[in-house]
Amino acid sequence: MNAAILVRKITELKSAVIEALDFLNYDFSGKKVWVKPNLLAPHPPGAGVTTSPELIYEIVSELQRRNVKKIWVGDNPAGAHRRRLEEYLRPTGVVEASLGNFTNVSINPVWLTINSRFTSEVPVSNIIYEADIILNLPVFKTHALTILTGAVKNLFGIIPGGHKAFLHTLAADADQFAELLVDIYQAVPVKIMNIMDGIRVMDGVNGPSGGRVREMNYLLTGENAVALDAVMALLAGTFPEKIPTVRIASQRNLGPANPAEIKITGDFAPIPDFRLPNASFAALITKLSRPVYRHLIPRVPVLNSNRCIRCGECAANCPVLAIKMDPYPEIERRKCIRCFCCAEICPTRAMTVAGHLKSFWLRTIQR
Repeated sequence: MNAAILVRKITELKSAVIEALDFLNYDFSGKKVWVKPNLLAPHPPGAGVTTSPELIYEIVSELQRRNVKKIWVGDNPAGAHRRRLEEYLRPTGVVEASLGNFTNVSINPVWLTINSRFTSEVPVSNIIYEADIILNLPVFKTHALTILTGAVKNLFGIIPGGHKAFLHTLAADADQFAELLVDIYQAVPVKIMNIMDGIRVMDGVNGPSGGRVREMNYLLTGENAVALDAVMALLAGTFPEKIPTVRIASQRNLGPANPAEIKITGDFAPIPDFRLPNASFAALITKLSRPVYRHLIPRVPVLNSNRCIRCGECAANCPVLAIKMDPYPEIERRKCIRCFCCAEICPTRAMTVAGHLKSFWLRTIQR
C-alpha cells in the first residue's frame, strides 16, 4: 500500500500537473485511461462544485504527451441525464477542456458485484471494464452528510445518477452511506490513482454544491484514495477518523487514517478558518433509529423561493418522491430521508441544508 501524498501549492498549473503525474510513478504509455472528474451538476467553474476545467485540460494534454492509447473524460452527474449529457454538462467547461475526449459514460451501464449488506450489485459505466486505470479527480469540498467529500466518494460517480439516488434509500444515515461508499470503492476492478482539485475549495454546511468557495490553489496527489482523503481532512483542520469514509476504509485496511502512517511531502499547511459541517449531527444520526432522527434532528433541506426557478430537478431526482411542485417545491417531511440529493442537484442553490434551532422553527412553520 503506497500511502505517500504530495500536497502542492500551485504557482503554475502545467508544471504542477507534470509533477503530480510524475509523483504517481505510473507508466501511462499505451494505457487506456478514464479521467474521472467530479461533474455533480452543470455549475460554472467558479462555483467550486465541479472539477476545474483548467485542471482537466492540463491533465488531458499531459496524458496525450505521454502517449496514452485512449482517454475517456466523463462522470455520472446527479439525476438522470443519460441521453443529453454533453449539453447538460457544457456549463462546467468539461467538454471543451477534454480536447475531444469527453464521453457520455451514463449510457449502456453494466452490473458490478459488490460485497455489501445493502445490495449485492450496482450498475456502473461500462468503460470500467475497458480502462487500464481510473485517474480520479475529486474536488476538495464539504458534504452535508459525510462531512467531507473526496477521492473515495468520487468513485460513487461510476454509478448512473438515477441509481445513485436509489442507493440513498438503502443507506440513509451518515455511517450507512459511508459504508456503502467504501463497499463500492473496494469493488472497483481497475487500478485507481488520484489527483484532488483544491484550486477552489468549498467549505460550510451547504457543501457539496452551495458552500463558501475559496481560492486556495492546492493540488493533492496520491495512489491511495483513503490516505488522500485523510490528508484532506488534516488540511481542513479535523481528524481523519471523523470522516466516516476514511474511518471505515481504514478499519478494512484499505488505507491509513493515522497521519503517522502517511508520508506527506510538499506544501502542507492547514487551511485557516475552514468551516466544516456540524459533525455532531452526523454522529448522532448513527445512534438513533431512522424514525427518531427524522423527527428530532433539525437538519433538513430548506427552500429559498427567491432563488428557485421552478425547474423541478429536485422533485424529479428525489429518491423517495418526497418533493412535489406546487408551483414551488414542497417537501413532505415525513418521507424525507435527509440524503440532500435535492440540495446537491439544485442549479441555483435554492435548496440548502439548515441546522440547529433555526431549522427546527422552519420545520415547525412548514408543517
